[in-house]
Amino acid sequence: MKCYNCGNKVPIAKELCEYCGEDLRILQRAYRLSNSYYNMGLAKAKVRDLSGAILVLKKSLEINKRNTNARNLLGLIYFEMGEVVAALSEWVISKHLDPDNKESDYYIEAVRSNPTKLDVLSQSIKKYNAALALAKQGDDDLAIIQLRKVVNLNPNFVKATQLLSLLYINNKEYDKAFRYLNRARKIDVSNTNTLKYLKEIETYASEAIAESKKQVKKDNKQESSEASPFIVSPYREERPNIGLFVSLIAGIVIGIIASVVLIVPTVRDEAVSQFRDTEVEYNAQLSKKDQEISSLEKEKTNLEEQIASLEDELARAQETVEQVVDNTAYEELLEATSLYLDGTANNNLDHIAVAEAISNIDTTGLLNASSINLYNKIKEDVYLEASDKLYNQGHNLYSARKYDEALENLLKAYEYNPTNVNAIYFVGRTYQRMEDKDKAREYYTILTEDYPATNRAKEAKTRLRELE
Repeated sequence: MKCYNCGNKVPIAKELCEYCGEDLRILQRAYRLSNSYYNMGLAKAKVRDLSGAILVLKKSLEINKRNTNARNLLGLIYFEMGEVVAALSEWVISKHLDPDNKESDYYIEAVRSNPTKLDVLSQSIKKYNAALALAKQGDDDLAIIQLRKVVNLNPNFVKATQLLSLLYINNKEYDKAFRYLNRARKIDVSNTNTLKYLKEIETYASEAIAESKKQVKKDNKQESSEASPFIVSPYREERPNIGLFVSLIAGIVIGIIASVVLIVPTVRDEAVSQFRDTEVEYNAQLSKKDQEISSLEKEKTNLEEQIASLEDELARAQETVEQVVDNTAYEELLEATSLYLDGTANNNLDHIAVAEAISNIDTTGLLNASSINLYNKIKEDVYLEASDKLYNQGHNLYSARKYDEALENLLKAYEYNPTNVNAIYFVGRTYQRMEDKDKAREYYTILTEDYPATNRAKEAKTRLRELE
């Protein structure tokens, strides 16, 4: 740990600083408390309580922002939940706080080594932002289509899965919402929003189960009431009676003869009549079916035309959404981050190139705190160094009497560091050499009014008298 008084590294077991003698017991307690919160976060992460782990790890970092173990674990949890920008932010900060930290190097390199996956994750973030904008406008159907694409591209994106489930709940498609909420719960078992949505669905699911049970009881009762009322008596064999057997045979023969003579013609006529009636009824039904088929074919044609029209409208709407939702800022931030990480990894950071890439980003397009933090971190790390380098280049060009080129570098140096009094002074000198007296006075005046105690301000006063 570092002594808060002198800044030297001191073993954590020491209660007094070996260099300045400062009492470090309170600092020790803070470090131990931060590590305790880290261990709690690690335990929650192991059982997939990711949202709970995030809260605990943030508490750990509030106490000790240099706890790189907690910061690296927080980045891993963000990455597991599909939030790659937040994960990269934590790892970059960890790398900045501890350049010898190998874990953050490994995680950053693991993401950068698979550009295809990084591009897929970037696309999923863009589509999620587009779907969120559509949902706010009330276009649930288009938002659902976009979110299904997001979930397919990035199955672990918990926020996208929750938003998709919420839209399904809003459209009363509870079975689909339940399926996606279960998927989100497998990723983060105790996420408050997921559990709240599941509780909302549970009410409707319980009503459906109760209705199903009532129907089953009604069907069972009806089956019992329709049971056969007849009681089958037991079989009992009687002794044979030959007279009865002969009488039975004679009766059968007489019955056959009577049926052939009297009954068969009548039955045949009735059968022919029934057949004709059935044929007429069948023909009528066939005609009715033909009419229904014709009507269904017309309806099918109309539906196909409507589907084609809706598909055209959907395509136009998607094009409009892609035009409206501008993710240029995120793409430029990812490019600047990649340039910064490459230079840091190779110990050959081009501060001027990274500063120029950062200065071109429109921060109004960055909609979340993680991306803003990453932007500010890189800007803070490169702007001052870039300003000094640009001043040196501009001064050399000024000495070589190349005033146009010198002015461009000096103005950039002033833009990146408004307190760079050398850059301000030589901007004024360059304008004076180029005989633009108004501009020269403007920059000399900045020195005399804002930085009056500097040597450059004294020189600027002399130059102002020359311009009178």
